[in-house]
Amino acid sequence: MMPFVEVNERAAREIERGGLHVYAQNVKKAKADDGEWVEIRYGQKTLGYGFYSKRSSIPVKLFAREEKEPKEVIWERMGFAHGWKSRIYGDVYRWIFGEGDLLPGLIVDRYGDVAVVKNNTLGLERYLDTVVEVLSDHGVEHVLLRGEGQARLREGLPKRVEWLLGRKDRTIIEEGHARFIVDVSGGQKTGFYLDQRENRKELERYVERGDRVLDVFASTGGFGIHAAVAGASVEFVELGKLATELIGENLKLNGVKGRIRQGDALDIMKRLAEKGKKYDVVVLDPPALAKGKADLNRAKKMYFRINELGIGLLKEGGLLVTCSCSHPITPREFLGIVEGAAEKHGKNVQMLGELRGQAPDHTVYLPQPETKYLKCLFAHII
Repeated sequence: MMPFVEVNERAAREIERGGLHVYAQNVKKAKADDGEWVEIRYGQKTLGYGFYSKRSSIPVKLFAREEKEPKEVIWERMGFAHGWKSRIYGDVYRWIFGEGDLLPGLIVDRYGDVAVVKNNTLGLERYLDTVVEVLSDHGVEHVLLRGEGQARLREGLPKRVEWLLGRKDRTIIEEGHARFIVDVSGGQKTGFYLDQRENRKELERYVERGDRVLDVFASTGGFGIHAAVAGASVEFVELGKLATELIGENLKLNGVKGRIRQGDALDIMKRLAEKGKKYDVVVLDPPALAKGKADLNRAKKMYFRINELGIGLLKEGGLLVTCSCSHPITPREFLGIVEGAAEKHGKNVQMLGELRGQAPDHTVYLPQPETKYLKCLFAHII
């Protein structure tokens, strides 16, 4: 008999409407070992197939609606994602975005002949060789597993960072009119934030030669490099040592110049305000400040403070590009935060188009609302 997990009515309804997660409180019975591929049942009805992890708060993750082997599912899902994403982005894209691409817990970013894999699903760890096979079949020669973070520990997976194929710690990618060094081994997450690629390219359309631009929480310089390539005078604010070093290297790579301020973003913005500095464009792209509902109140206050300081550094009618990658902060809440921060300065927000989101390779799967997380606002502050 195939290992199985029996779920309650609530979980069954969630799965039937497209959900991929079964929470621990909705599991009625499990006849399976940790990490096994299981049949998911409600009474006598089969709902689908997936992996079981008894230690996780989400012990069942659905991977297929019909009876299939895990390897078959991985090949199908990765093949489908590669087919349409490579048509848009060539050989640099988020190949798999977990639940967004119906492979819960798996992240794969491709940078040309290098790929970085992150996995937070226990059972899927046994099939990473299949993931590597698919990548190799499509021209990837180097695959790094970055198995880090609390999500793995909660799943019962150990920290594991290793090259699964070849080795190439750095590579260079092109994005619009700019080029970037990607440090896949030492950089944050998978080495580069591909989710903002369309918003970074969009900034070039709004920047004029000679504009003064402040890129706060700059990471490796994404927004600011695009502005500099468009002819702006750019200052970068970033805390991380490796990231600031990469900003310098990326400036040289693109043949442009900029000033790098290393340190706490809020402290630096306060000092700039005290000196009376003003900018034509201010970009605010902080890391996720709310991982869950428990973080919401603190995160909202921090987003308000960040935007209040950033708006205070803008010239009259200047351009604010402000972002949130915290899923628990809704688009409406985020716009309200920015509007409130502008009101503190006696200003109003004039949106330039709709609130923007993540690049399309970070696929949004509507039954899993957490896959739609990024909010990016382009606005004049008047």
